[in-house]
Amino acid sequence: MPTKYVDVRGVATYFYYVGKTTLPDVIPDFKRGAALLMLHAAGSNGHSWHYQYDTLGQAHSPIAPDLPGHGRSGGVEALGSVREYADFAVALMDALKLERAVIAGRSMGGAVAMDLAIRYPDRVRALALIATAARFNLPKEMIEQWRAVTMGRAGQPFTTDGYSPRTIAEHREIIQEGWGEQIRTDPRTRWGDMVACAEVDLREDLAAIDRPTLVLAGADDQITTVADAEFLASRIKGARLEVVADAAHNPTTERPDAVNAALEKFLAGLK
Repeated sequence: MPTKYVDVRGVATYFYYVGKTTLPDVIPDFKRGAALLMLHAAGSNGHSWHYQYDTLGQAHSPIAPDLPGHGRSGGVEALGSVREYADFAVALMDALKLERAVIAGRSMGGAVAMDLAIRYPDRVRALALIATAARFNLPKEMIEQWRAVTMGRAGQPFTTDGYSPRTIAEHREIIQEGWGEQIRTDPRTRWGDMVACAEVDLREDLAAIDRPTLVLAGADDQITTVADAEFLASRIKGARLEVVADAAHNPTTERPDAVNAALEKFLAGLK
């Protein structure tokens, strides 16, 4: 899996992609199939998409960045809001010379994708919204717990929240993989992302989205519920909803086979 850095607004931005490697200052070719910009969840990083870009990269051009302060990208703090992340994603597209792309996002990344589509419609070919919501219902206790971690008052929590009962019972390795991704990002960034998610509310703006949209929800997701996904599908014109069985808030790793099949079908149907 090739990786590169690109300067975006003074931030050394690390990204994963599929295709031929290039010299450090040469932008890779993203013309195979659909250019697919994949935006990760709060406190996560681009590598969390590896089940998707390894498969989709056979016919398309996936790009999975570490957003500022995440993974190997520059910075140790989150951007201030979902809106700022959307602005940054557009600046990244400019740096990679992408006029338009299919924007895929999970959880916070899905909110970023929606905000981008609302305010920068000409940059969006289509949307894939995974385990996300127009307005997040994050318990105050969860946010305060991560605030305590940033202040050295508590250790990072490693829980099974966000995983389905089947994953917990049968696939502990998937949860351990998720914990491994968690520690790649500074806790200050994860806390800042949670604050950004708690503050965003896109419900009144969804009708402005006029791009082909796939909404994927984990059947067992208690963080962004099936009802949240149904709301998105009902407000975004022409959106198609699929519910992934035996998955919760991490369908991309819990059921990559189902997620990849849905994404491949969606991409194949784009004009």
